[in-house]
Amino acid sequence: MKLFFLVLLAISLLGCNAITAANQSPFIEAKLIGVWKGEYTEHSGTIKSWIQTRNADGTYTIEFSFKEPDDTTKSFTESGRWWVQDALFYEIALPDMTQPDKYKYSFKEKECVSFVLIESNGLIEGIDAYSFRECLIADSPPASIGNSI
Repeated sequence: MKLFFLVLLAISLLGCNAITAANQSPFIEAKLIGVWKGEYTEHSGTIKSWIQTRNADGTYTIEFSFKEPDDTTKSFTESGRWWVQDALFYEIALPDMTQPDKYKYSFKEKECVSFVLIESNGLIEGIDAYSFRECLIADSPPASIGNSI
């Protein structure tokens, strides 16, 4: 009977360890896949707006548009990889960044997600130092094979 109990206990502990490891490994959060629109106004008055496409293969592209208070506009595109790990959202622009940005994220509305930056370039950010939300505007187009980052 003791042997049976010990075997059952060992199996249970191994199962718990596997579940914990699975929760900590990187994965793609299906709710974050799609085409998202966001906007953020800096204290200087610059309006940053973007359209981000997060693909199921873990790649992303962002089309940024920055409108300065003097009405000049600057546009550029960024691409990289994204994933979720330990309940945090990670994003790294390749090849420009060496460490990913880390965000807390939550779905407070059905089609919108809120982000709070907690670490950028290895530096811990102050609470609510940079926060924004994105709203889903379309499903993600299928990823093109061989064009992954």
